[in-house]
Amino acid sequence: MKARRHTRTNQIPAAFGQVLREERLRQSVSQEQLALYADVDRTFVSQIERGIRQPTLTTLFKLSRVLKLAPSVLVARMERSIKR
Repeated sequence: MKARRHTRTNQIPAAFGQVLREERLRQSVSQEQLALYADVDRTFVSQIERGIRQPTLTTLFKLSRVLKLAPSVLVARMERSIKR
């Protein structure tokens, strides 16, 4: 059972990145626009979307604000994608 939980934990960065990318594309927002309005570097957005980096809570709130979503919406979507 522990191995299964560990595997899901390892999926978090990729799952969050996929959710962020899907929402960004759904809203027709470029990485550059998202980064500019969230006051983060475009390469950081790219790294988040590829599951290489994870946002801090502050950055999660900034990204969510730009996408006009509650941070909990992005986290819930990520959680659902991991449970599949």
